[in-house]
Amino acid sequence: MTARLALFALAFAASVATATNPMAVRLIDWMMPVPAGWTPQVPSSSMRLAQFAIRTEGGSADATVFYFGQGSGGSVDENVKRWAGQFLDDAGKPATPRVEKGTASGFPVTWVALDGRYARGVGSGPQGEAKAKQSLRVAVIETDRGNLFFQLWGDEAAIAKQYPLMRSVAGQLKRSP
Repeated sequence: MTARLALFALAFAASVATATNPMAVRLIDWMMPVPAGWTPQVPSSSMRLAQFAIRTEGGSADATVFYFGQGSGGSVDENVKRWAGQFLDDAGKPATPRVEKGTASGFPVTWVALDGRYARGVGSGPQGEAKAKQSLRVAVIETDRGNLFFQLWGDEAAIAKQYPLMRSVAGQLKRSP
């Protein structure tokens, strides 16, 4: 009887620990909490510190944290211009990014939002055919080790649901021990 009670207590303690200690991933010197429903993936390139697939009732989305090294990856303004070049609005004209400055986890952050027809690209511009009703949300966090580029992109409805989580996560980075 005491062995069963001990096993029950151990299982209960493990479930409580899991509920109160969410999953986190390391981003250079910081730990980032992983929201429920964000499925970690193996990063598809060395520039990606973390990569997640997100499936919701509103559609699908992807989240990635890029890091190019100290002083690399281009300026915030250069990146905003490049991301904007990957979007067209409903009238077929270049989309206008919404840009907001603030702080997250004690660091300067630039928030960028774009919506419309999106031809995601790497490097200098779009690649492939543009998909309609897409959104991109970016947080460029300017750390002492270089910029972290948090990107969330996918179906507009999915992004609308996931963007508050992204903002919360960006504000919860903790220095790793």
